[in-house]
Amino acid sequence: MPRNRAARIISVADAQRRARRVIPRLLTDYIEGGAEDELTLAENVRAFQELGIRPRMGVDFEPDITTTVLGTRVELPVLLAPSGMIQLIHPDGGVGVARAAAAAGTISVLSRTAMCSPREVAAGAPGPHWFQITSAGGRDAVRRLMDTAAEAGFQGLVVTMDGPPPGNREGELRHGVAPPVRPSKRLAAHIAGQMLARPRWLASMAPSLRRQLAALSGASSLVSSGVLHGSARFTWADVEWMKREWAGHVLVKGVLTGSDALAARDSGADAIIVSNHGGRSLDGVPATIRALPEVVAAVGPTTEVFLDGGVRRATCVVKALSLGARAVFVGRPFVYGLAAAGEPGVARILDLFRSELVRTLRLMGCPGVADLNPGWLQLPPPREVPAALPQ
Repeated sequence: MPRNRAARIISVADAQRRARRVIPRLLTDYIEGGAEDELTLAENVRAFQELGIRPRMGVDFEPDITTTVLGTRVELPVLLAPSGMIQLIHPDGGVGVARAAAAAGTISVLSRTAMCSPREVAAGAPGPHWFQITSAGGRDAVRRLMDTAAEAGFQGLVVTMDGPPPGNREGELRHGVAPPVRPSKRLAAHIAGQMLARPRWLASMAPSLRRQLAALSGASSLVSSGVLHGSARFTWADVEWMKREWAGHVLVKGVLTGSDALAARDSGADAIIVSNHGGRSLDGVPATIRALPEVVAAVGPTTEVFLDGGVRRATCVVKALSLGARAVFVGRPFVYGLAAAGEPGVARILDLFRSELVRTLRLMGCPGVADLNPGWLQLPPPREVPAALPQ
């Protein structure tokens, strides 16, 4: 049945609509929400829409959509970003996501807050696997997590720079689950009501829900005590330290400027992820596709650059790669697929990106992703800079 449900998904937007009908509203708001007025959340999508594509006629190719990321061949330049709480979205959780990524010939990143351990993912899915690290708990906690991921055979460490504190996500505040979480009878009743409103989801989650809720309760107590969200932010010295301690690749996530890209590279980062946390952290920062050219120009060919935020179609992938990204990460799209149909839903989202990318490149007359460059794009006219106010 899940595979039948997955086959009926025809786009990311369709998966989003289906997910809304399956999971509790609390989880929907968690996935979809952005910080404050959600300006950056909307801008991530709108900025892609402002870029046009310039096709070539008179040629016909079977496009090559393979590439390499940090020396690893991937069959699709679409990777799965770290996403928190996915074990509460569907019983397939982190293991199902990793299996779908491996079957598609790409890579998934396990979030520190996925509520699924590196050991579980390594035991249940083939690699390669990457792990996201945050500053929560300080270097002692980071070291323990790095050791756990290394013992499980993870090869990449994604260092998330843009927090703490967490963004001011008002949807979570309305549900009472924004940190610091304060357990109460009212909150418990609210969460129970949300779950009971989705009986099919609740029934599917029943075998594992008790364990996952216990883990969430533990996380909540850490949040309320300030351990998870009260830590100091990572510094470039921390990146240097992690590069020394971690045997695999180190990727720095959360970069939006050329100067920070250079600092990340000089601190030992093997790759940079241009990211604004999907509009969930600081509202008002630029869309990632607007920040990408500055980052690429700063580091040149010395460091691979990736992008996440706002990618909903293969045309977004084409635009990002044309502006210098090696590949893109998607978060919400695969989580919608997971919510709608479990592991097959994630596989379906990746399938859609694959088929759309091949079709788009053929319609463009482009031989493959390695041939993309800014010449394939119609850039929007430059925006007028307002004159300075008189002193």
